[in-house]
Amino acid sequence: MPAAASQPSPERGFQAGKPTAAPDLRAADDDRDRVASILAEALATGRLTAEEHSERLEATYGARTMGELAPLTRDLPAATDGAAPAPHPDAAPVHAVFSKIRRGGQWPVPPETYVRSTFGAAVIDLRQAVFTRREVVIHADSFFGKIEILVPDNAIVQETGTALFGKRSQPGGKRPQGDDGPIVRITGHSLFGHVKVMRGGFKWPWRDWR
Repeated sequence: MPAAASQPSPERGFQAGKPTAAPDLRAADDDRDRVASILAEALATGRLTAEEHSERLEATYGARTMGELAPLTRDLPAATDGAAPAPHPDAAPVHAVFSKIRRGGQWPVPPETYVRSTFGAAVIDLRQAVFTRREVVIHADSFFGKIEILVPDNAIVQETGTALFGKRSQPGGKRPQGDDGPIVRITGHSLFGHVKVMRGGFKWPWRDWR
């Protein structure tokens, strides 16, 4: 684990929801998700850089005990019980109407992304995106339009969408390069439209999520 991810200030308490948990207690998926949520908010508010967030998130999903999770949020503000979660900076729906919209680069991917193309084209490029958690969902609806979703070579794609007089395809192949990449679930409907998932050009660098 990178040194920057394991040496935050010890002045604040652990924020994963179990502040008194024994360090050697095995961490559950819910514990990792709580830490990931805190890190995502820290990224959105500028407390963490994209690189710091990536390092800590990698450590989060590689953690096996509560003691390994604890240092990752010690230098971040305590979560307020009952407070509404901060909106994700890139959670706004992508809606292309008689136009073309592209979202790409090193953008933080929210847990859910809504994409709709109506007589237009939308491109969602995840190849260099910052995944705020391992598994994300993309709701892709195409109505007389086209949606292209570009994923890393090692992404695990699970397509469950439907098509009526339309098409949903994965020309880059359904099998990822390895099993250590992010999980991208794609759902939605294609009506007289096309939703295409393509691979290539980048491999998400994380080696071990758990």
